[in-house]
Amino acid sequence: MRFIKAAVIATPLFLLPLAASASPCGVELCLSDFNAAKNISECKPEMDQFFAIIKRKRGKFSASRTLKARRDFLYSCPSGNTAEKESILARFGAVYKPSY
Repeated sequence: MRFIKAAVIATPLFLLPLAASASPCGVELCLSDFNAAKNISECKPEMDQFFAIIKRKRGKFSASRTLKARRDFLYSCPSGNTAEKESILARFGAVYKPSY
């Protein structure tokens, strides 16, 4: 009986890191239609994680380094839709953070 209670209590703590981290595939799905996704609460963690990828050079925002880091993150999704990924990167890859 103690084991069952401990398992029930520990399960949400075990799943917390999985729920808190957004997947690159989720980012691709949400950012493929940004106008619709900004109104969907499930897309907020994915968009926040993507736009949190910011690279700096000498303390200032570096658009080219940010684009490369975001490209590396987005291409870690194994889906084969490279045209959609490039479209997302063309719109959002080198911007600091759009308002949503």
